[in-house]
Amino acid sequence: MERAYPYKVAIIGGDARQIEVARALGAQYQEVRVFGHPPFELPDSVRFVPEISQAINDAKIIVLPISGMDDSGMVRSYQATELIDFGSCLPELSEDTLIVTGQMTSKWLKTAAEKRISVLQYADDDRIAILNSIPTAEGAAQIAMEGLPITIHGSVVLVIGFGRVGVTTARVFKALGARVIVAARRQASLARAYESNYETVLHRDLVNVIGSADLIINTVPALVLGKDELAAVSPEALIIDLASPPGGTDFAEAERLKLKAILAPGLPGKVAPKTAGKILASAIPEMIADWIGGGGK
Repeated sequence: MERAYPYKVAIIGGDARQIEVARALGAQYQEVRVFGHPPFELPDSVRFVPEISQAINDAKIIVLPISGMDDSGMVRSYQATELIDFGSCLPELSEDTLIVTGQMTSKWLKTAAEKRISVLQYADDDRIAILNSIPTAEGAAQIAMEGLPITIHGSVVLVIGFGRVGVTTARVFKALGARVIVAARRQASLARAYESNYETVLHRDLVNVIGSADLIINTVPALVLGKDELAAVSPEALIIDLASPPGGTDFAEAERLKLKAILAPGLPGKVAPKTAGKILASAIPEMIADWIGGGGK
């Protein structure tokens, strides 16, 4: 079957979502090689390779997981069984290579720029982030149901942040019958939350309401639950932090106070990997095609 693009693609690491991405790309590109996944999980349209050097050899496009590469250059492999050292490979890539990843640290962005390697970061792309908020919110509901001794219905749920994840999370818990309070720093966000019939509070006034919450869900990737806020939390409450590591909670302080606090990033790939994979598979090929159509810049 003739492929739309005469390029070789390497899929490096990640979870089950990457298999869906590989399947989508396998239908469009000359060759798709996969490293960091067991061969029995892969579709026939892609090729398993046992060494990372085989995967990236002559590859025009390299796709990393949504979790990206950490500062030490490591990428998660299938089901996080081990880490893949992609950082040591990056300096060896040719300057016409495209790296597609959820996120990349400033250290490696600088290295890529020096090598004239293009980087597309997709974690904050609305096509992915908004749809990913659905399995994220459902996963938070699952954790809450397992971790609370009370029903969601009738409970008080405090959602911190009213961005893409916060909006969906607030909606899901309200639909389950919770009394939902939205906390945010921006008045515009609170106005939107108020319009959606949620109770609202400015973050600076969080300590005045946080003690009434049975469940506290943070969606903000910055420290928002510090010592003052945690000191006001009910000892019976559950904290679920959905932000990327290290989260927005002072977990050491939460542990000292004997509060139950859970850092739960990456829920889409854990609670609904097939759905989350289809979300990535619908957006990533389009993003790459746009890059190619723009002259590879």
